[in-house]
Amino acid sequence: MAKHGITVRGDSAYCPLPLSIEPYWWCEPNCPHCYFRGLNHVWGSDMRPIDLPELEKKLVNGLKNTSPQSILAYCLKAKKTIRLGNKTDPFQPAEEHYRRSTGAIEILTRLEWSYVVQTRFPSRMWRMARKSLRIANLSGLVTLLPIISPGLELDWEILEGKQTEPIGERLEAIRKWLGMKNPIPTGVQGEPYIPGFHTPQMFEDAIIRLKEAGVVRYNTYNFHFTPHVAKRLAGIPEVDIERIWYYNQDAQWRKILPQLLDIASRHGIILGCPDFVNSGRDYREKANTCCGIDVPNPCTFNTHYFKKLAQDSLAPEDILEQTWDGSGNWEEGMGIVYGTNKDMFSLKDAGFDFSCKKCKK
Repeated sequence: MAKHGITVRGDSAYCPLPLSIEPYWWCEPNCPHCYFRGLNHVWGSDMRPIDLPELEKKLVNGLKNTSPQSILAYCLKAKKTIRLGNKTDPFQPAEEHYRRSTGAIEILTRLEWSYVVQTRFPSRMWRMARKSLRIANLSGLVTLLPIISPGLELDWEILEGKQTEPIGERLEAIRKWLGMKNPIPTGVQGEPYIPGFHTPQMFEDAIIRLKEAGVVRYNTYNFHFTPHVAKRLAGIPEVDIERIWYYNQDAQWRKILPQLLDIASRHGIILGCPDFVNSGRDYREKANTCCGIDVPNPCTFNTHYFKKLAQDSLAPEDILEQTWDGSGNWEEGMGIVYGTNKDMFSLKDAGFDFSCKKCKK
């Protein structure tokens, strides 16, 4: 058994939702295109469900912490919105037995802590956690983020191996809670768009289906092409791994992404785009996260907010000061704003060029 399951992304400077709870270590669908499964390849594929009392203890103690020293501690102290299910699906079949995700939702709702639930099993989530979700929604605490990638049924068959809920079932679940008297805020997680496998036409077809279900928020990002993923995908006959590798390069992806942004705009979709570099200097996110959803308490010391303030013509020192919320790494943030860290994408890569005149907090 794992302990509390709370993690913060190592690249938190790129994400308004870096804080997450992983109820399970393993993910039963075991999708071959999921780069997180590389962790299991190294560290084992046992389930390791979290300890719910330890989770609640960690959250409560985090709020009481008078001297947070780490990014994780700062996020907990500030009661930042938590994503449930970043590395593994919280409502995979194991939830029927262990009920750790359902328990985590009950704890977060009781603590009045805002959260996002990300899953390929929205029907199971709704069946098992409906009461807590409705209570949380009365206080504006919950946002739902079911996952539907651009290939729809093709992805369900080839990439998800029919081990997840069918696309039609997911869309029906979305219709159900969006049609309630008090609809729950909902977006759809569209990652990954796999260049060379998915096409702009597939992306548009997916958006049309989502709109028919009442969805107006989606997000897109290209492929995390790791050696582990490449090896697994290479064994699937329908996948041309060399084609994907070619079109996933920045030079090719940069040509595709504007087409997707235009498609979303034409259909009235609020599109989240974590790719702050290739989306261009002028593309402006409409949501307070790059998932395309608005949450009560996102982290702000990251590229999502750096870029918005740069678009407002703020000086770099003002960008840093106005976004600092204690939940990030000051040196990393400074390197991104000024473009001085050559190992990280920066505002300079996105078209904003600042000279480093004030490189100390």
